[in-house]
Amino acid sequence: MPDTLHANRSSNVDDDPIRSHGPSVLVAYATHYGSTKGIAERIAAVMRDAGLRVSLRSADPDLAAGAYHAVVFGSPVFDQRWLPAGDAFVARNREALAQRPVWLFSVGTFGDRKRVVGRLMRREPRNIGEVLGAIGPREYRVFAGVIERSQWPAPSRLLYHLLGGRLGDHRDWADIDGWARAIAAQLRVDTGSTTDAAGGRRP
Repeated sequence: MPDTLHANRSSNVDDDPIRSHGPSVLVAYATHYGSTKGIAERIAAVMRDAGLRVSLRSADPDLAAGAYHAVVFGSPVFDQRWLPAGDAFVARNREALAQRPVWLFSVGTFGDRKRVVGRLMRREPRNIGEVLGAIGPREYRVFAGVIERSQWPAPSRLLYHLLGGRLGDHRDWADIDGWARAIAAQLRVDTGSTTDAAGGRRP
């Protein structure tokens, strides 16, 4: 689970006046059981700690990516597809997403750092090639999620175990934190600014 610092900083909008000078970043997510929401919350918290102004939102029909300078978006993968809400968000905002810095992530059974199967994870969802080609994100990652017995039918659990998978929370918070910090660093370079430890900006 996220540590106390990050868990206490999951409000939708960062209104800190010191941080409000930076670019506005949307961290949006589609979620089913809550695993992807937890990852999105963590990414938003880390980016806020880096001095960015972040809005954390679920992929609701009225969410417009064009209102933000940059976007981080993620969805879990079920049956080799993003959730319908995730697909709809990307389709609805495709033009806006193609015009600004974007980072995408999926949440699946294994992460893209897993030996052997990690490369296969990057092929999901099935339309990810089309999405990447249309939007041109800075990066696409796949993170492992939470795997519970009640969420999977027996044949799927058997295959998962044969591939070396185990039930439980497999979210790699260190990897997720590192990715979020790298995004924040890229955005600070884009805007020609850095942020000191107290949250103030330096030219």
